[in-house]
Amino acid sequence: ENGINIDPIPLTMEEFSVAGDMDGKPCPPFRNLHVRVRQQIVADGLDRSLDWESAGYDMPPLEWHEKLKEAREARQSGDEEKMKSSPLIFDCRNDYETSVGKFEGADTLDTENFRDSWDVFKERLMDKPKDTPIMTYCTGGIRCERATALLNQMSSVQDDLKPKGVYH
Repeated sequence: ENGINIDPIPLTMEEFSVAGDMDGKPCPPFRNLHVRVRQQIVADGLDRSLDWESAGYDMPPLEWHEKLKEAREARQSGDEEKMKSSPLIFDCRNDYETSVGKFEGADTLDTENFRDSWDVFKERLMDKPKDTPIMTYCTGGIRCERATALLNQMSSVQDDLKPKGVYH
């Protein structure tokens, strides 16, 4: 899309075998390359398909950061009404990724596998009003996309917001 890291012409087998050539010695990038077909990119453990038409709003970066700022200000104010209308921010990444860092005010799911996220969402949203806005993010966009689609289809929330683009 932006011309970065895109090579529209795949390597031939001969080119692949010497890719990463260092000091005149072939150094292929992988010792063995296996391509496997999977039903899902990220295993979610669901037994049904998700409706991608209801996968939430793709929030532009500036709006995302403005919402984060509003949420922070609501927490800092201590005003119960502001905090009630403030979005819940869920980090949909796994334990390993969240240990590196997270957005301020984000609630980590504390899961090793994405398929374990659903029970965590149900538990954390149990007592929340349906009009509570929810912001989700992950590393590449797949998990937060799946999460917002499921949250909308569970009818547990009204507004799901996720960043447009990729956030690390």
